[in-house]
Amino acid sequence: MALSKEELDDLYNKYIQNQCSPQELEMLVNELGAVDEANEEAITQLFNTTWDGLEVHPDKYSLPNLALPGTHAYETPVIGMYSLKRRWMRIAVAASIILITGAAGFWLIRTRETKLPTRPVTIKKDVSPGGNKAILTLADNSTIVLDNAANGKLAQQGVATISKSGDGSLAYSLPANREGNSEPLYNTLRTPRGGQYQLTLSDGTKVWLNAASSVTYPTSFTGDERKVSISGEVYLEVARNASKPFKVQTNGAEIQVLGTHFNVHAYEDEPAKKITLIEGKVKVSSRQPATGKAASVILKPGQQAIAAGDAPLTIDHSPDIEEVLAWKNGLFRFNNADIKTVMKQVERWYDVEVVYEGPVPEGHFRGKIPRNVMASEMLKIIEASGIEFRIENKKIIITK
Repeated sequence: MALSKEELDDLYNKYIQNQCSPQELEMLVNELGAVDEANEEAITQLFNTTWDGLEVHPDKYSLPNLALPGTHAYETPVIGMYSLKRRWMRIAVAASIILITGAAGFWLIRTRETKLPTRPVTIKKDVSPGGNKAILTLADNSTIVLDNAANGKLAQQGVATISKSGDGSLAYSLPANREGNSEPLYNTLRTPRGGQYQLTLSDGTKVWLNAASSVTYPTSFTGDERKVSISGEVYLEVARNASKPFKVQTNGAEIQVLGTHFNVHAYEDEPAKKITLIEGKVKVSSRQPATGKAASVILKPGQQAIAAGDAPLTIDHSPDIEEVLAWKNGLFRFNNADIKTVMKQVERWYDVEVVYEGPVPEGHFRGKIPRNVMASEMLKIIEASGIEFRIENKKIIITK
């Protein structure tokens, strides 16, 4: 390494504070462009520090343009993988991989060589992001469109009162001294594409629904267990009740829990169902369609159960928890996701159709983008990785 670790640290810190002279900037670019085994760790540490800062303090860094005075602008850097088994990325001209959107500090990188786009996203009509939208179906099959409903009491279902709060969430409450219903009444909360919603069940369990998701539940829990059914993606914080276990059913899997926080990703149009445990302990059971054989696993916090078609039920011991929960925290977050995975989330959240005019672009993405921006702003960040789009009403067309 031409520069010592101390010199590299000093130069990089000057860069992120926009204090580099032209000569120092050229030295930094040259050093970052010559990554090898000797300095890979030092450079990786520098960039991880910046990325961590962006994650926790979005306004901490405001990186200057890497174009050297008197020369042409550098192209978007090459980000290559040593091999699929290696976790660290080799950075060729590294600083410009962090793409800043105003002062928000959101960024995305793509693991392949690419050039900056030569033209902006073409827009005929922009698309707004999703929001609090849901339809509540009552026991008699009547419906309430919640995004249009006034705050306050919405309906009475048996002994349960249904109310909509000022923050747009739904809650079920029970009288202090109640008699359980002999026949439970079931409601269904369903979000459309472009919708999300929060629900508190009669036992105090909190439920968050991502776009194109649903949960069916009794208005009050009777008997010796609590059971709900879900589709799509749902995050649950289950109220503890050791005498009445909580069960979640989804197509092909069942989750048994006493009191815990976990995320269920079970869209019917995706090949795998993923149950990620955040806190507590759950048992996940799944039956293989081809053989009819049942299997089960016990998850510990930070683990993820994966049920994919006829494949055996497996455990991922180190899933990216921030990526799993990004939707609940108002973000798109990707960790080595391909373009189809990225655009599947875009389709659901913006309620659009994604069309590929040519071959599906290669490469994988890592980074985060806010979910509250217009579609064009979201696409500008992705387009900076070299992919080109145009928007036509409710359709996003990938042209390159």
